[in-house]
Amino acid sequence: MQHGSGPRITAGLLVALSAAWVFALACGDSNDRAAPAPGNTATPSKPPAPSQTAQPPPEEVELSPEELAKQGRGAFMSNCIACHNQNPSQAGAVGPAIAGSSLELIEAKVMRNQYPEGYTPKRTSSAMVAMPFLEKKIPALHAFLAAAK
Repeated sequence: MQHGSGPRITAGLLVALSAAWVFALACGDSNDRAAPAPGNTATPSKPPAPSQTAQPPPEEVELSPEELAKQGRGAFMSNCIACHNQNPSQAGAVGPAIAGSSLELIEAKVMRNQYPEGYTPKRTSSAMVAMPFLEKKIPALHAFLAAAK
């Protein structure tokens, strides 16, 4: 009788098949789960109908000034500190100090990279780019910059 003429199961193949079997069990259908314990007649709860949990969209929720400033801080830290200082009362490497900026100035610079009519810029550079994706965050940015003054 010759050795090696039939199928051989190596240790590596056995490990791979075992891992596949464990993975298949872990990812099985939820109907494969064990039945509830005897005496437990509770039925799985269903999520409430949308009408029972209706809430206004986030933009309609009125935030406290502190919460609004906190949101503004997040937007500022995520989008502005590449040029402006983390402390908006201090000048950054590229951008000026902007604590206390008016809502009109923030809206004009963020949306169109323009200055409001009659405004005298602190710097003559034009490095800033418009960031219209921040339009809904402008009130929060204003609240943060007002609180930072």
